[in-house]
Amino acid sequence: MDDAAHATARALLDLRRAHADAVLPADLVPADLDAAYAAHVALLDLLSADGGGPRIGWKVGFTNQTAQERNGATEPVFAGLLGQHAYAGEAEIPSPRGTGLGVEPEIALRLAAPLAGPVSQREAAAAVEAVAIAMEVVEQRGAPDLATNIADGILQFGCVLGEWHPDCDPLALDQALVRLQVDGETNGFMPASEVLGHPLAALAWLSAAADRRGVELRPGDVILTGAICPAQHLDPGQMAEVAAEGLGDIRLWVD
Repeated sequence: MDDAAHATARALLDLRRAHADAVLPADLVPADLDAAYAAHVALLDLLSADGGGPRIGWKVGFTNQTAQERNGATEPVFAGLLGQHAYAGEAEIPSPRGTGLGVEPEIALRLAAPLAGPVSQREAAAAVEAVAIAMEVVEQRGAPDLATNIADGILQFGCVLGEWHPDCDPLALDQALVRLQVDGETNGFMPASEVLGHPLAALAWLSAAADRRGVELRPGDVILTGAICPAQHLDPGQMAEVAAEGLGDIRLWVD
C-alpha cells in the first residue's frame, strides 16, 4: 500500500466515523482514477479492521449513461462489499445519520471460479455459480468529485441478498423483470437488461476493469451487477421490497 493511498483512506475512515461528508483536503484528493482505486482498496482494509467485516465481493455502479454523465464518468465504476451490512432475505437498518438510506434493485452473481482480464459474456457466465435477487443499500456521503467518490466506495453501505439459485441460467438474466415497491407502492418495474444490456455485461466489464487495477475476482465473491431501477431514497420508517419471478423477494426497513 503506497503512502498516498493510505493517507487518503485514513482521512475517509475518519470522516465516516464522524458521520461527515467525504470532502478531503486538496492534498489528499486522488490525482487520477488509478490513485482513487488504490485508495479505495486501502479503505476497504481499514474498514474491515474497524469492524466492517470481511470483504465478500464487489459492486458495479454507473451502469447507464445517465448515471455516468451525472457523476462525470465515462464508464462504469466498482467498489468493494464488506460483510458487516450484508443481510440474507430481509433487514432492518438504522440510518447512520438519521436521514435515511437509498436502495437499488439489482441482480447478484456468485462466482465459482476466478475471473481476470477481458472476457466474453459467455465466459463470464461460465464462472457464475448462482444467481440471486439483491438490493444494494446506498448512503449519500457528499463526495464532491469522481475520484473521491471512487475512493470512498461509490455510496456503498450494504446489501440484502435473496436466496441463491444455482439452477438459474445467467445467460437469460436480461429477460428478468424486477419490481421495486416502497411501502407497498410500486416505484419501478423494469427488465434486468437496463444494466448495460445484460447483467453479464457488468461482470465482463468488472473482470477487465478490476484486473487493470490489480484487484482479483475470486471464487465465492458476490457481484452486484448494477441498478435495474433508479435508486429510491427511504426515510426512516419506510420499507422497500424487491422481487423478480423465479428469484423470490427481499425486504429492507430503515429506522
